[in-house]
Amino acid sequence: MILRLDHHSGEAIYRQIVEAVKYKVAAGELEEGQQLPSIRGLAEELAINPRTVVKAYEELEHAGVVVMRHGQGMFVSGRGDATSARVRREAIRDLARRLLAEATRLGASPKEVLEIVRTESQRLTPRAKEVA
Repeated sequence: MILRLDHHSGEAIYRQIVEAVKYKVAAGELEEGQQLPSIRGLAEELAINPRTVVKAYEELEHAGVVVMRHGQGMFVSGRGDATSARVRREAIRDLARRLLAEATRLGASPKEVLEIVRTESQRLTPRAKEVA
């Protein structure tokens, strides 16, 4: 699994791992049942402390993105679709607020942000092209 970290972004490394794995699952790059790298393996690959990977994996497990199988490792969960509509909408609303705040800080207009989101949505999933 290839992850790119930005040590100068100001975002915690474990959060970058969490977001990268979530993106890869959403994009179909990681499929249900697929095993993630071991904690030690990913830590060595990224040249980071293994505790950082543990924290990221714990957050992914708590979010239902992955499931731990004792003695086997971490695997992509199939429970992502089970999120209630209310919980899903609130999580998306929170992400949108964070996106807009950061985009505003960078000097982007809401129109520019919406255009980028639409383009990325179409790129992410073929089905999204039909909706947008």
